[in-house]
Amino acid sequence: MWAPVKRSWGVDNRTATLRVIPGSPKSTRLESRCPGADVNPYIALAACVGAGLWGIEKKLKLKDAPLSGDAAKAAKIPRLPRNLMEATANLKRSAAARELFGETFVDHFVRTREWEWRQFQDAVTDWELKRYFEII
Repeated sequence: MWAPVKRSWGVDNRTATLRVIPGSPKSTRLESRCPGADVNPYIALAACVGAGLWGIEKKLKLKDAPLSGDAAKAAKIPRLPRNLMEATANLKRSAAARELFGETFVDHFVRTREWEWRQFQDAVTDWELKRYFEII
């Protein structure tokens, strides 16, 4: 219910992808809420740290104001990928990922996720079994 579904940031906003938790200079922190429980923690951490450093090096500025409401209901913000294939296509096109991780890693990782998606497409899910066996 609180999982972020759109690229957003906010101050102490649990629906935002990037949550800024204010406090004293020693306790202010960021919470990246985008990676799921199934993510490789090493790749996720490398991506978060790498993206932060990449933004600092390129002197990138935040384009949007902090989100104060429910990010899922924010009409102007595009939704994050809904499945592995959409996310893989985004990674394949990402110049930032290629700069951070290198062409070899990105191309290899993309190929493994495309293979995984093809394997998933051949699987019959529990939902399908329950849904279509009820008709018979």
